[in-house]
Amino acid sequence: LDEDADEDNHAKLEEEEVEPEVEELLSSLTPLQIMMLDESNAQPETAETDATTTEVAKPIAKAENNVESADKAENENVTMGENMLEGEVDPLMIVKDLTTEHRAKILLSSLISPSGVTTHEFYSRYWGKRPLLAALDNGSGINAGDDDNDNRNAKSKKKTPMEDDPYKDKLEKEAMQHAKRLDGLLNRSIIHQMIRCNKLRYWLDLNVTQYTDTLGNGLKRRITLDPPPKKRKNRSSTPDDDDNLEYAVANPQDIWSNVDTSHCTLRLLRPHEHNDSIHTMLSLLESEFGCMVGSNAYLTPLHSQGFAPHYDDVDVFILQLEGYKRWRVYAPPNKMETLPRESSRDYTEKEVEEDMGCELIMDLMIGPGDVLYLPRGWIHQADTVARPAHMVKVPSSGSGGKGMSGSKDSDAQGPRGHSLHLTVSAMQNWCWADFLEILIPEALEAAAASDKSISLREGLPRNFLSYMGTMHQLDDEDSGPEGLKQALEAVAKASSGEDGEVDEAVLAEAEAKQRIRARQNHFKDEAKKRIMRVCKQAMSMLDDACDQIGKRFLSDRLPPALLEPELSLTKAASSLSTSSKTLGNPHHDPTKKIWPNTLCRLVRPNIARLVIEDSKAVLYHCLDNSRVYHGTPLSPMEFEIDDAPALEQLLTTVEPHWIMVKDLIHGDVEDKMEIAQALYDEGILATILADAPDRSVQTG
Repeated sequence: LDEDADEDNHAKLEEEEVEPEVEELLSSLTPLQIMMLDESNAQPETAETDATTTEVAKPIAKAENNVESADKAENENVTMGENMLEGEVDPLMIVKDLTTEHRAKILLSSLISPSGVTTHEFYSRYWGKRPLLAALDNGSGINAGDDDNDNRNAKSKKKTPMEDDPYKDKLEKEAMQHAKRLDGLLNRSIIHQMIRCNKLRYWLDLNVTQYTDTLGNGLKRRITLDPPPKKRKNRSSTPDDDDNLEYAVANPQDIWSNVDTSHCTLRLLRPHEHNDSIHTMLSLLESEFGCMVGSNAYLTPLHSQGFAPHYDDVDVFILQLEGYKRWRVYAPPNKMETLPRESSRDYTEKEVEEDMGCELIMDLMIGPGDVLYLPRGWIHQADTVARPAHMVKVPSSGSGGKGMSGSKDSDAQGPRGHSLHLTVSAMQNWCWADFLEILIPEALEAAAASDKSISLREGLPRNFLSYMGTMHQLDDEDSGPEGLKQALEAVAKASSGEDGEVDEAVLAEAEAKQRIRARQNHFKDEAKKRIMRVCKQAMSMLDDACDQIGKRFLSDRLPPALLEPELSLTKAASSLSTSSKTLGNPHHDPTKKIWPNTLCRLVRPNIARLVIEDSKAVLYHCLDNSRVYHGTPLSPMEFEIDDAPALEQLLTTVEPHWIMVKDLIHGDVEDKMEIAQALYDEGILATILADAPDRSVQTG
């Protein structure tokens, strides 16, 4: 309860929440609708010119209000739905005007909405703490976790179609909508095209695995059937160097033969590399979580399992896209393996259920549209099952495909009853220990080089190894006072003339231990002083460490998947359709020139960071990142130190706000224009003109 209270207090310090009514309304949309990628739900427009005029007017009006009065801009964005919910409101019309921050939060809310849990409740009660099932029912009555998660959404249990339910048709329709809400992200047909068109490689891009009893001893183990890579000829690199290895390209026929005939699991590594919808979803979730987000996809045949019980070093959202799976989830085995920093080895079922004594928290069935959240450290295993009788039958959405084993089925179970789920992962190497691994070494180095104190550079005590270390640790009995007390009492008696004999050996040993303890305590006190000095230095370097881990995040993360309204305000607008180009910039200058009255902002929050390095203002951004982890190194932009205030203004001005170039903090307007121009040319700055260009100042 105390932890939950702490989280609630912490949540108050977070960014402003979306109003609950608006969140509930918008979370009814599918992920593709929220990401504006589902064109089938586009709203009809009465006239093209009117629609264009309206879209143009929106950002201009907002920009003018922003420039005229910051208070007005704040009031514009404080509430999204105060007056929207008084009547019938189409959420598709609202979602167009969401900021990235709100769009990302609504996307998360949509994923977990069947649970009845809001994003605020999710972060305070589940994030990093316990699993959450987002489904129309609780897994066919099987234990689905704590009571709050199991019974959170009372209406979910009422929605299970029953033969004698008078609202059966309505409930079945709602169940069908739920089952199809994740459609369009990925299916077997898309995977087939992905393999066929992109020359995916074993080990690097995909794996074929099986969880089976290979030795015939009753113990199942995971085996990987990927052909091993070959060493390239005439290469001087080391054997372990990936550049020295040649990985086999997967043949689609071989893949589907293994899946359909040999009952193997296909795991796609980073499907977002070749799938724009998944990339867009992950990009928005990176904005929501503020950390690197990745994905894998798993396609497993009926009555098969591809992986052994294990836990991960990441928090995962399991999006069930096709078919049905039974999941068994166990609580972390101990405190040391709670929120682990590394994934576990493969366990056997006997180890998990008997030897380790892990508590089975969830044993449930999930189907299309369901989402299961698992924090890192929670052991899990899953196998594909046939559609449970209580779950609605979902028509296939292109699961089959030419050249694939199996025929198209009328059920979303897919050909031969496969299951397909997408795992979205977050929080890898993103805990306090990771932050302190950056901070403490730098703080130690800085404190040691201090010109105010030499304490960390002083020599270690002479012969301290003669009394410090494991071999010199004193047990409580030996170091304590009992033996010493007896000896000292005997000495006192002898010196006072009382009868008693003094055991000189015992006295000498006790006095020696007392001296050792005193020297050990002195050493610990001196060490503590220096540790506290390093900690004090660390507290003064928090911002520096945040910059370092921020640079790492920019290097690790995906390139932002900018939506069309965002792209239309950047230099990339020239690649868009004519109607899209004018969405936000009616006075678009074909020369792409920045003017004193140009309104600017960072095209998406937190995609760039300014740091000071070697007396230079250095700007890092992730716009040019590869969808492959570390596929493209960061290419920093270097500026003079006096450019830093203007750069800070540009990087911290985000939607819905704007800043005019002439209002930047700098000496002259020409420099202001050049700084903004550099960021615009880099593609990270969004711009509009509220009026005709101010040509009174020319640059370049």
